[in-house]
Amino acid sequence: MKSHPLFTVFVTAGFGLMLAACEVGPDYQQPDAPLPEGWVSAPDATDAKTEIDQKWWTNFNDPVLTGLIDKAAANNLDLKVAEARIAEARAGVSAATAAFLPQGDLKGTATREANQLALPDANATGLGNLLHKPFNIYQTGFDASWELDLFGGNRRAEESAEAEMQASEATRDDVLVSLMAEVARTYVDIRRANAKLDVAENIVAADKKTLDIAKQRFDVGQAPRLDVVNAEAELQRVETQIPDIRNMAAQAEYQMDVLLGEQPGAAHRLVGAPTPIPTSDKKLVLAAPASVIAQRPDIRVAERKLAAATAQQGVAVAKFFPDISLTGFFGALNTSVSNLVTPANQSWMAGGSVLWPILSYGSLSANLDKANAGQQEAMATYQKSILSALSDVERSLNAYTEQEKFLLATTNQVAEDQHATNIARQRYKEGMTSFQEVLDAERTLYTAQNNLAEARANETQDLIAVYKSLGGGWVKR
Repeated sequence: MKSHPLFTVFVTAGFGLMLAACEVGPDYQQPDAPLPEGWVSAPDATDAKTEIDQKWWTNFNDPVLTGLIDKAAANNLDLKVAEARIAEARAGVSAATAAFLPQGDLKGTATREANQLALPDANATGLGNLLHKPFNIYQTGFDASWELDLFGGNRRAEESAEAEMQASEATRDDVLVSLMAEVARTYVDIRRANAKLDVAENIVAADKKTLDIAKQRFDVGQAPRLDVVNAEAELQRVETQIPDIRNMAAQAEYQMDVLLGEQPGAAHRLVGAPTPIPTSDKKLVLAAPASVIAQRPDIRVAERKLAAATAQQGVAVAKFFPDISLTGFFGALNTSVSNLVTPANQSWMAGGSVLWPILSYGSLSANLDKANAGQQEAMATYQKSILSALSDVERSLNAYTEQEKFLLATTNQVAEDQHATNIARQRYKEGMTSFQEVLDAERTLYTAQNNLAEARANETQDLIAVYKSLGGGWVKR
């Protein structure tokens, strides 16, 4: 099919001008960031060849935890929000890309008009009567325009939209990293409450035995009534703490429901029967700082935001230059609708326009200043995100290593306090010591056992924080 001369001229002129176009504004280059070679808190554990552990939660060898994380990754509503924002950003890229192409409309118009013109001797010639008489005009066809991006404003806008879309994708990954860590931390809180409940129930059982001994000794006149009263009071003191511990477990389970995107009560069913606090026996080997910075999604978000802000500088600079557009129309024009679509009624128009805002220097300068400030803000945010990431890793590493030492000391203390309590109970049973010694020993043991449950949970949560700070938990697409 032979093309119309109008479109040949239109397309040839457009591509010719675009080939001669340029892009104003700065070209983006990712800034260099000086990074340490290793970690201050664990210099001997750094290995430059180590990769980030993406599925770190499997190191705890807990199928319930793995199932909860898989479910959260599929159903969490914060993730769905982040994914919707990615789709929104992709649509923004498509809109920016469409600005390069000609815009066209298929249109049809019908008007009825009369021209009240005062002409000399119009009545004598009959022309006046003809002009005064109402008549119809029908028009249909294709109306097109093409804004030529000679100075790269649209291309910079597309760069900015593309970077924003990539930032949205990285944000989704960042949400996923935080979600995985939060599910694991909440699961540990549930198991922490289970462990403390187990301690309390064991202490209740032991206190009941101590109460029985006190009653037996009182019945045979070997102990005062006060020993029985103190034993009953100690038993009640421990029992009154059990509802609070159960509430701790319930609160963590309801929080887990939200993370899983489920109705309240689902987590209680999924968590199931109490099991020990999950621990990892895998040796922690850390990737080098440069690998961590490249891996963490929040750093990539800040870097892509910087790229978008840099492109916006180019958009602002391009506003100082003329906008050049090509316009055209091809269709039919007639005063009779029945004869509108005939070869004899062809109508076409081709033209161009130049718009140069030479008197808008003040607003354009302010707009450029705003873009420059936005770029500087994005640069500072990017630099801060790197420092925050390095600090995040150091703090989590230090907390984990110190908690390991505390856990070891607490474990030894529980063993010693258990031995002391056993001796005190036996001595009291044989009438060799007072009940106060038993009471003091049991309270010390109960405190130590609770501290041990807390220490185990805190160590696991500190390890989770290390994995999170390293940027593990998302899969590169």
